[in-house]
Amino acid sequence: MGDRWAEHPIRPGRSDSPASIVLAAATLVVAVLSNLVPLAGWLAAGASPVFDFQMWRPLLYGLTTGSILQGIINGVFLVLVGRSLEPILGSADFAAVYLLSGLGGATALSLTGVPASFSGAICGIFGILAATAVIKHLEHQDIRGDIILITLFVIWGILAGARDWTADIGAIVIGAVIGWVWSRNRWATRGRSRIAYAVIAGVCLAALVVTWLT
Repeated sequence: MGDRWAEHPIRPGRSDSPASIVLAAATLVVAVLSNLVPLAGWLAAGASPVFDFQMWRPLLYGLTTGSILQGIINGVFLVLVGRSLEPILGSADFAAVYLLSGLGGATALSLTGVPASFSGAICGIFGILAATAVIKHLEHQDIRGDIILITLFVIWGILAGARDWTADIGAIVIGAVIGWVWSRNRWATRGRSRIAYAVIAGVCLAALVVTWLT
């Protein structure tokens, strides 16, 4: 059986990665609006009691950034990664990795007691990197570069003193799980992946509800 990655050559053009472009644009719009209106107060996620049972926060956390510059950087990185990965995964699965990784990051914030964070877009990036690494590993490809990159990003977050680095770990876990799910179901019906994504989201939301009730 041929290499799955080799069977999907990168072709220039916006049509190859619409999801990454839309997600990057949405992230940038949120970053700009957060400087005009108190958007951080509406979309921030974390363990603060005032966030309890506000479901939109963890679900949309992956679109948040701390600044316009961060939004631009995350958006550019997302588009660059999307050009190579989205044609392989498919737009729906690519968007699922990104948004579910944000949900995983928000869940980790609540579980570790971090009061609030408005930097969820980086979780989507971490999730995509982790999913890519798992898929490549299962394709028997060298992932040492991927592991080093992810590790350096996590270490940088810790050394920078940001308490929300735990969200990055949550995103990496979710991204890795999604990468494994996608690899195991790529030749089967796509409905299996959708069910798995729903289960992952359900587990994260259930964990959040537990933290809200305790």
